Amino acid sequence: MNERRALLLLLSILAAACAGSIPPPRSVVPPPPIAPPTHLDSSAYRAALEDAYSHIVAREGVPVNAPHVDVEAAVSMEIPDHKTIRGALTYFTTDLKPSIQESLLRSAKYRKLIDKALDEYQLPKGLAWLPVIESAYVPTLTSRAGAHGIWQFMPDTAREYGLRVDWWVDERADPERSTRAAAAYLRDLYRQFNDWPLTLAAYNAGPGRIRRALQSNNVSTFWALSDLGALPKETRGYVPTFFATLMIASDPSTYGFRLNDPADVDEKRVEVAGPLSLTYLAEAAQVDAALLTSMNPALRRGIVPPGRATIRVPSKAADTIAARAATLKNDDANVAICSFTLRGSDSIARIARAIGTTAETILAMNDVRSADRLHTGDSIYLPVRARELGNLLAHSSEIYYAVSKGDTFYSIAKKHDLTVDELLELNDLRHTHKLHPGDKLRVIAGRTMTAGS
Repeated sequence: MNERRALLLLLSILAAACAGSIPPPRSVVPPPPIAPPTHLDSSAYRAALEDAYSHIVAREGVPVNAPHVDVEAAVSMEIPDHKTIRGALTYFTTDLKPSIQESLLRSAKYRKLIDKALDEYQLPKGLAWLPVIESAYVPTLTSRAGAHGIWQFMPDTAREYGLRVDWWVDERADPERSTRAAAAYLRDLYRQFNDWPLTLAAYNAGPGRIRRALQSNNVSTFWALSDLGALPKETRGYVPTFFATLMIASDPSTYGFRLNDPADVDEKRVEVAGPLSLTYLAEAAQVDAALLTSMNPALRRGIVPPGRATIRVPSKAADTIAARAATLKNDDANVAICSFTLRGSDSIARIARAIGTTAETILAMNDVRSADRLHTGDSIYLPVRARELGNLLAHSSEIYYAVSKGDTFYSIAKKHDLTVDELLELNDLRHTHKLHPGDKLRVIAGRTMTAGS
């Protein structure tokens, strides 16, 4: 802390001295406001950053004007002096300037919640700019590798840090929850490496890969690994581009950029009962459906999952929604989901075929890895309206099967996802019964459905 105060004092003295000896700079007319993008070419943006290393190398010898000192940014994180950072700065201020500018402006919506999380985890404020090179602050962005959200978590890491990732919800897209998870992850990485360039490299490539690279090359810094080419190109470009971003964000006008002030978001949290579609919720609350969807990007299907869940709504609509929170789902005709109780002869594969979906979808909806984990009496959710379910199952074309020459009980049972015993029980037959071409066998049990939304 004494060193920090000393640095602040020194910077203040230098600033005062420069102010007395150098004429003030010409006033700069700020550029006109940039309209928010109507469409972000996320794949092109991400691909450009992933291939940043080759662009950095090509520009390492290009002179870069030294930035003006911004005290807060200067003491947040030490910015190394390395040729790749200079190359990245040139790349960002030329080829990628429009995309970087859009990203910087978009950051205003998330800065307050990010700064709050960084303060809570006692992390440098400079990390608030990491999403510039991760996602451009687009919560729904998915990389080619499957990373998602503004912090680009992979599914396993997200779950490890407490984020829900399933068929219904992907909290990697929730800016607030994912930011807290990212802060916790960055803190843990820094405790391992005690060095921010290595921490950032580990965030990009994984801590195990960085540890192995350090050990196998007998070096101790990211820059040594980078110079040796001991890391993937994406990681060698990732760290310099972050520090280039930090330099720009610390003093945007020097590099021809501008920032907006951190924005206050007009929203409240309301607990509702699902399943409930955001479409119907917007209609009931008389708010714009697209706005409500954008406020809840973690709801992958646009549906509040079964049970109690907290969603974000415009402040003006919070009281209206809260008053009907428990009953809205009963009036929602948009949700094609119902509950279903399994009985002895039921097969997930047959049910899926009858209602026009896949067994994988049904298993994913119920967070079950294998149909073997489901048993008689279990209640599951199906992607169909309750009033349609019984009719779909009752009129399935596979209720009866016409025996053909060469058929056996085993071949028929296997074709319809049954055991031989189940097939015999459905038809009240014994193992000794002989099949004849033209015989009709029941392969789906007729039953009274237990279904309700």
